[in-house]
Amino acid sequence: MNFTPVRNDLCPTRWHGTNDCRLRKMIGNRRGISLLITLLIMSLLLFLSALTIMYVSNNLRYSGAYKSSRKAFETAEAGLEEVRARLRATSAHPINDSYPNYTVWKTYVGTAARSQQKGLDSSNALHFRLDSLQGDLDYVVKTEHQTDGSGNILYWGDTNSDGIFERTTSSGTNRKNIYLVTSYGYADNSTKTLIAEMVRMPPVNIPAALYVNAPATIHGSSSYISGNDSCGANNLNGIVTSQDISTVNLNGNPIITGAGGTTPNISHTNTVIDLPALVNNLKGSANKQYSVASATQTSTTTPGPGDGWGTLTPGATTSAPSICSDHNIIYYQATGTGIHFSGGVSGCGILIVDGNLQLTGSFSWYGLVVATGSVSFTGGGDKNITGAVMAGGSAESDLIGGNAHIVYCSSAVNNQMDNMPLRYLSWKE
Repeated sequence: MNFTPVRNDLCPTRWHGTNDCRLRKMIGNRRGISLLITLLIMSLLLFLSALTIMYVSNNLRYSGAYKSSRKAFETAEAGLEEVRARLRATSAHPINDSYPNYTVWKTYVGTAARSQQKGLDSSNALHFRLDSLQGDLDYVVKTEHQTDGSGNILYWGDTNSDGIFERTTSSGTNRKNIYLVTSYGYADNSTKTLIAEMVRMPPVNIPAALYVNAPATIHGSSSYISGNDSCGANNLNGIVTSQDISTVNLNGNPIITGAGGTTPNISHTNTVIDLPALVNNLKGSANKQYSVASATQTSTTTPGPGDGWGTLTPGATTSAPSICSDHNIIYYQATGTGIHFSGGVSGCGILIVDGNLQLTGSFSWYGLVVATGSVSFTGGGDKNITGAVMAGGSAESDLIGGNAHIVYCSSAVNNQMDNMPLRYLSWKE
């Protein structure tokens, strides 16, 4: 009986040891390796696909969270700006502060439910709530008086009349409450809290109708400078200088009047007003800003006076006060040089010049004029200022003449500050 041998490899018995047998074995081995490599590649692709899906999913989740967080941030920011606008004295929807010296005073802007969550006590007579003007935004804003570490209310103002505003615990007519404003913004599942200190700008401490930090020359019988308050009872000196009184030279019998009606009324102060610091305090609130270098501008120059700086009604005489209901903060950056106004330039508010200021040709202004450099009134035409002038001086003496009239008016100076936006003193998230 013949038996067929069992095949235990890829080669028939008769092929053992031949090249064909070896080739078949190599092919068989490679088919196994190929299968293994294919499985490894597929596993790697599956792993990479899982990583990609996870990465995309996380990115979508983080992106959604970021958008939600950003929206909550912007909502809280809108809350700060609403309160900032409503704290202005001239706001159509004001936040009234009738208790400036009380630490427990608080006002909430937002829904009753949100306000109660943040501390509104309806039984407290010094807690107030107002509906938000932005009904489509979800925020609540708490406003209170800022205090120091000992619980004393903090105010902002020029405590020593040097032109620099600072924090103080002493209240006064020329000092304003510092408000601590906390805004909570809500969007989707996110919440953001923004905290800011803001303050109404206090009035500038005006020592006289004309204040100078350098030698000054006033000449011409037609020049008139009066510190008698034409709009109230806050009479001041006609001229105050930080220099020796002898540096104020009067030529040609100009008329200088001041407190008590003394003529001339010129006084000296040991407190030098830091006009550059004062300008830095005021310029941030400017609604019109210009940069010039030794420029001359007329009433029609744009950008400049032609932009429209308010319409004032002149007084019956050049020595009578003008009136104006417009408010502007005009800032000229002319450091190292100056600006020359000629040809009927006029306006209302605060005119701030970082540099020298030259006025000719019927210049009229209602409010405060501040220049870090010299101020000169020269040439023909009436120059009528209702308010006050402050000049820092320079190598060139301040020269007032040629029908110049400066009539002090307390409301023309102080009312401009009431209309200014509140200033941020600090801000944090």
